[in-house]
Amino acid sequence: MKRADRPLVAIMGPTASGKTALALKLAREFDGEIICADSRTIYKGMDIGTAKPTKEEQRLVPHHMLDLVELGEKYTVYQFKKAALRLIDEIRGRGRVPFLVGGSGLYLYAVLFNYDFDEENRRDDLIPNCIAVGLEVEKEVLQERIASRFQQMLDAGLEAEVKKLVKKYDADTPQLKRNSYGEMQKYLRGEISRAELLERAKIVDWQLAKKQRTWFRHHGHDQIKWLPLEEAENYLRKELKL
Repeated sequence: MKRADRPLVAIMGPTASGKTALALKLAREFDGEIICADSRTIYKGMDIGTAKPTKEEQRLVPHHMLDLVELGEKYTVYQFKKAALRLIDEIRGRGRVPFLVGGSGLYLYAVLFNYDFDEENRRDDLIPNCIAVGLEVEKEVLQERIASRFQQMLDAGLEAEVKKLVKKYDADTPQLKRNSYGEMQKYLRGEISRAELLERAKIVDWQLAKKQRTWFRHHGHDQIKWLPLEEAENYLRKELKL
């Protein structure tokens, strides 16, 4: 495959759907680099609670668009699109495959469908030389993954991360009041018990997943294949070997 022929591979889906693991696996196999399309992992210091790719994962495969701004700073979808398109060209220029991976629908679609923010125009066709898949996960399976992942976050040091962020940025920073960060703050203030933390964190992360699923469903495009994880992996591997 010539450098100019390297496709853009997009992998999308709700939180805890398996995007990161699949992208890492395929990027290692097909000499790729990952562009993260996530509206939370752009923030410095929000690592464990956003399931940001770990330092070890980042050493295995080059990652881009992480840790861009401080909490409270503004970062627009337009900025993301502009930077992502530049990175796609740079990655191809190195003879590698760009992987655009995430759950933030607007970030993803701004790139994949080349949204024109000046004209407020949303196009219906994928950009050229692009393979896009979405990961379908049954509700019960996704809920189990969310619960299991939050326990993993606790084991990895989420409590210490939240304490550090609150000390540095203030408890009322908007990003620290949302999802599991907000619930952890309530626990640290003694407003909820450990058992309540576990239950509430599952609920708020499931609400995030539902919001993402709804967004993708309401902004569906026939050019994106929605498949179960194993089928998505087989499909992408076949396409990349062509």
